[in-house]
Amino acid sequence: MSAAEEPGRASPASARAPLIGVVVPTWNRAAAAARCLASLARLTYARRRTIVVDNGSRPPERAALRSMLGGAAAATLVELPDNRGFAAGVNAGLAAAFAAGCDAVLVLNDDAEVDPGLLEALVAAADADTAAGVVAPRVVDAQSGREVSRGERVHVALLCLPRTWLRVRGHGRAPRRVSGVLGVAFLVTRACYERVGALAEPFFAYYEEVDYWLRARAAGFAIVVVPEVNVRHAGFRGFAGGFTPLAAYLKARNLPLLLRRHGGVLDWLAFVPTYAALLAASAAGYTLRGGGGAVIGALLYGVRDAWHARGGPPPAALVPPPVAV
Repeated sequence: MSAAEEPGRASPASARAPLIGVVVPTWNRAAAAARCLASLARLTYARRRTIVVDNGSRPPERAALRSMLGGAAAATLVELPDNRGFAAGVNAGLAAAFAAGCDAVLVLNDDAEVDPGLLEALVAAADADTAAGVVAPRVVDAQSGREVSRGERVHVALLCLPRTWLRVRGHGRAPRRVSGVLGVAFLVTRACYERVGALAEPFFAYYEEVDYWLRARAAGFAIVVVPEVNVRHAGFRGFAGGFTPLAAYLKARNLPLLLRRHGGVLDWLAFVPTYAALLAASAAGYTLRGGGGAVIGALLYGVRDAWHARGGPPPAALVPPPVAV
């Protein structure tokens, strides 16, 4: 990565370092975003710009964000008028950061916290691998400290298998190429952004990052994971449990949409039975727990919309309504 010029009082040494943007999309989670920003304040990499994208939060949450960021030159708040989805929120931040001259941008979930030396390690890995377009840290569970991911095996035919089966394993600390990473935290270089483009907004949320890894790889970029630095993340969920109806709908809908974009005949032959088994197991699990009718209905709604190739925002009935103030 080449260094961009940034106005300010940087030393000659730091002025040669790339300018890194940090984009934190958030929706109705001002408290989580505050913890994330507190961890970003401890970063030791000086040449950075932080952009918080509020994706149409409820008025009290947006007011809390404004209050938290008021007068803080270290972060800029971008306010979207409504909830356009995670992908669109990230895209708004990426566009703002690259327009401001950033050489690369770290996308970070609002419920994640970073190691102080994160950006130095990611920038060094991007510089060391000239094909690198996406660089990501190791992800650990915030509560237990257990490693969740040091890279993912992303193959179209295997998308419905449990992600824990497809995770890269190992104990080394050196950067390594992988076929995908978790979307919790990832750095995108300017070269990758300019060639691959933005995240696909028809996904709204879930699997838009998998689509991006497939597109980046098809464009000739490498995806690199740097296990020596961590991002701590809370709230890992999967098809097995913890779904809201909104999440159930989006995951059931977006998997076939991803296959429509990237799958061939053989991929579909492997996908259809595993997708059906995944949905059946999820529905059975919620039935046994009791009270899962709304989630099961949302899964079926997602299947129907996937059949009709409908992307974009989810049905309004599945989105929590705003709270009046």
